[in-house]
Amino acid sequence: MPAKRRTDVQALAFCRALAAETEGMLPGSWRMLDTVARRLGIGFFEAEKVAKDCVRRGWAQLEADSVRLEDEGRTIAARRQ
Repeated sequence: MPAKRRTDVQALAFCRALAAETEGMLPGSWRMLDTVARRLGIGFFEAEKVAKDCVRRGWAQLEADSVRLEDEGRTIAARRQ
C-alpha cells in the first residue's frame, strides 16, 4: 500500500479537527478557521491552505474565515485510521 502524501494526512486531520469542533452541532455548522487552526496547532495561513485543499476535494466549504464540512468530509472524518 503506498504511503499517504503529506497533503492527504493534513486534509484528513483538518476534517477530523473540524468535526471535533462541530461535534453536537447540526451537520454543516460553520466554525471560524482560526478555531480549527488552534486545534491543529498550526497557523491561520497554513490552516487556510489546508482548508482550500479540502474544498478542492469536496470535503469542506470555505467562506471568508469560516469553514464547514460537506457530507463527504463528515464521512472522511468519521472513518477509523
